[in-house]
Amino acid sequence: MFEQLFWSLTHRPYITLFLITFLLLSWLEQGKLRTGIWVISSYLVALLAEWGSINYGIPFGRYVYHYEALSNDLVVFGVPFFDSLSFSFLSYVSFSLAQFFMSPLWIKAYDVQRVTPAEVRNSVPVLLLGAFLMLVVDLIVDPIANLGRYWFLGDIYHYPEPGVHFGVTLANYAGWYIVATVTIFLNQRIDRILMNRERRRGEPVRLAYMPCKGLFALCFWSGIVIFQLGVTYWLAYGGEPIPDQDRLKLQALTGSFIIAPILVLAVMQLLKPSNRVHGDDVREQISTHPVGASVQDKAEALGMSPPSSLLTAARGNESSRSAR
Repeated sequence: MFEQLFWSLTHRPYITLFLITFLLLSWLEQGKLRTGIWVISSYLVALLAEWGSINYGIPFGRYVYHYEALSNDLVVFGVPFFDSLSFSFLSYVSFSLAQFFMSPLWIKAYDVQRVTPAEVRNSVPVLLLGAFLMLVVDLIVDPIANLGRYWFLGDIYHYPEPGVHFGVTLANYAGWYIVATVTIFLNQRIDRILMNRERRRGEPVRLAYMPCKGLFALCFWSGIVIFQLGVTYWLAYGGEPIPDQDRLKLQALTGSFIIAPILVLAVMQLLKPSNRVHGDDVREQISTHPVGASVQDKAEALGMSPPSSLLTAARGNESSRSAR
């Protein structure tokens, strides 16, 4: 088992890189406990969904794995381990990017921090937007993964009845939205339970300050879709000729049109003056929840006021209101 796991992690380095990036981002934004819970819960939800799909066609529709191409990979209940594991970083980065769109920003010079109160983090709009952003990722990922035999992914699966979107079924996309919604909803509820426990014990979550942390989710999400689009363009224009090359070029172009509006809106989010909060606003939130003298001193020494632990502060603000 460990040999197969090692093979998967070393022979699919892009998955490993995305996973490490997710672990860092999640640790910075919500701490190690919530990160561990997200990894386990998202993996189990995805594993159950994929098992249901390959056996009963629910929720992704029916598809078939090619186990001869997966002979070196770790396979759990008929599902490649790396495949289900990828849902952890895809769901979290989409959830985090949804918070970016729904939260004001603290910006000073080249530093950008996101101010996300708990009621926003655990809200229905963030849930629905996060699930949608994960669906958008799949609109780019699955069509090119379906052509894995032409690039380094490998010919690992196929749809017995190809769908209308470059061979991908609409049921698959519906399944992705369902799985993303369940994963995010589950972790939102867990987060609220943990907040209440931390408030009762007087043990606040202490998060590290890092410059430009507010941009990490945007950069990570963009990196994933641009990587997959890059593979699409490489096959369409730079790789060896494959059948129906013109259709692949259309696939690359439509993928670009799908993600372009989201990236433009993200830039506008950074430039919109009404979306800014100032030091006093952030200081008021942080004053309700101690974040540790060393963290605050570091932020103040850099001349950055106290936005070093904005998510922690937001949770504390929520806890303070609940205690009144």
